[in-house]
Amino acid sequence: MQKTFLDIAVGVLRCENEICLSLRQKHQSHADHWEFPGGKVEAGESIEQALKREFIEELGVETDNWEPLIEIPWHYEKVSVRLHVYQSYDFDGTPHGKEGQLVRWFNQTELKALTFPEANQGILSALELGDRYAISGKFSDVEDFSAKLAKVLNDGIKLIQLRAKGLDEAEVVKLAQENIDAIHQAGAKLMLNGTPEMLGQTQADGIQLASNQLFAYDARPIAQDKLLGASTHNQEEVEQALKIGADFILLSPVLPTATHPDMEALGWDVFREMVKAIPVPVFALGGMKAERLNQGKQNGAQGIAAISEFWN
Repeated sequence: MQKTFLDIAVGVLRCENEICLSLRQKHQSHADHWEFPGGKVEAGESIEQALKREFIEELGVETDNWEPLIEIPWHYEKVSVRLHVYQSYDFDGTPHGKEGQLVRWFNQTELKALTFPEANQGILSALELGDRYAISGKFSDVEDFSAKLAKVLNDGIKLIQLRAKGLDEAEVVKLAQENIDAIHQAGAKLMLNGTPEMLGQTQADGIQLASNQLFAYDARPIAQDKLLGASTHNQEEVEQALKIGADFILLSPVLPTATHPDMEALGWDVFREMVKAIPVPVFALGGMKAERLNQGKQNGAQGIAAISEFWN
């Protein structure tokens, strides 16, 4: 039976690198958890209208120019909610707790150390990842890899996957370590396409599990302070990725691609419907070009992932 969702507007109010949070009070569920302000969308309201109203009522500030970040379906014991998460830098006034709640600004780098309701974890991932995911393609040697990586970083891409099927694990680890400083100095994160055991040998930021690796695990195979990405092609793989605690998902192929010529493309309609049921960020992969970024977002994607479009 199809569930009925309660629509909740959630606002990520930003000031440069800081984000405004409020602390849930003792009489509320999830007491002493930090949260992004917001509330129930009333009849006839748009998400933006609900956010403007909630921020006046709860924090005493006028807001504007809200833009979509992520949509999160979540099932509690007695109710199912859909969090419509938007972000904005545009506000007038000083946020303060009009309902007695503590309100504070936090640097984005501090958020992972705070306690949030579990449904908010997808928001934290969405804020961390950016909207372009570059996957390494062909390179002739270490120098060629570093040169192509430098171009990716210069393009402002903040999430990079080291995928080198022709190298063994030791060689991948060595290549990662030789380039990790440049990646981190550019404010980017490095994902290794490999096994969780590789993380202990590098300063990489996470592991990207291939779809055929997902079912080898019954629980999250890496620490919470590292990123876990999962590559998926169908509903069964998506459900397994969520079961083992993936922070984000690659869903492919959205459009026909030479990388998987034997696989039927999902198309944007199927992609959009699948994403509606996924509570973590989803990158569209397969046939992606830079000009498809906005189309991906309009269909619920965090952004797009690509090899040749970004790497070459």
